[in-house]
Amino acid sequence: MLTILASSHVTLMPLPASATQLLSTGDADTDQFREDLGKAKNTPEQLFADSRLVLSHEHTGITLSFTAKAALQAWQAAKVPPVKVLSAQTWMSTREKDVAAHQAVSFEYDWTYTTDYAGSMDVDSIADASRVQASWEPTNEGMDRSMLMARDPILFWDEVPLYESELDDNGVSQLRVKVRVMPRCWYVLLRFFLRVDQVLVKLRETRLFCPFSTDSTVGPIIREIKYSEGTFEELSKAGAPADGAAYENADSAAMALQAVAPIGLKHLQSDKLVVKQDSLQMQAQPASS
Repeated sequence: MLTILASSHVTLMPLPASATQLLSTGDADTDQFREDLGKAKNTPEQLFADSRLVLSHEHTGITLSFTAKAALQAWQAAKVPPVKVLSAQTWMSTREKDVAAHQAVSFEYDWTYTTDYAGSMDVDSIADASRVQASWEPTNEGMDRSMLMARDPILFWDEVPLYESELDDNGVSQLRVKVRVMPRCWYVLLRFFLRVDQVLVKLRETRLFCPFSTDSTVGPIIREIKYSEGTFEELSKAGAPADGAAYENADSAAMALQAVAPIGLKHLQSDKLVVKQDSLQMQAQPASS
């Protein structure tokens, strides 16, 4: 049985957001979770299968959610080439001829749980779904970072772990989502962090930003997706710190990668949530926090 450790709820105007954290899933629940994933070969050691962040907009029925199950479904679908730890690379380099001679077959899958998950969006069936359509569309608009950096009071804050693995003592793989609500806006950061010791580091970050309008409605939601990664050899040549304390956690790794940008930047996109209702296009009065 799972026990709730922390459950939070806040209402802004009519715009609710909730974040729930629970204990790591037990063995029996993990087996069921694997079945639900289509008999996954493995799952992270720390799996918070029932933890979630949900942001919903009552008027349109639009919901943005962040869950471990959806993230791992994206991991399965992506079929990322497996990463070899340094010891495995060394072993293979000394036995290439033997492997070829015996026609050895290697069993490979992405054991780092690397996911391109950027959150889920649904239209609640309670709303008239036939009259509401929502989609992410490319935009040149950016987030108002000055608003995010302002010393406004924080009305609501939470961090929800979704999964984490120590990769058999070869590093760390983790997915977490944070939410912050201020008087003028709300902000979400979904971050996948991977460090394979002595091999590479990856950050896949999805940011959502939504300013509140002066007329008590909600402004457009801007989404920014950014991938940064590199081997420690590549990053060291670019002037980043060598493998070590600089990559101990996601925050320190983000600072190290930012210091050598654009080296290591693999992907960057900006989108806006656009809602169409009754054939009229309007700015998303979106999911809230």
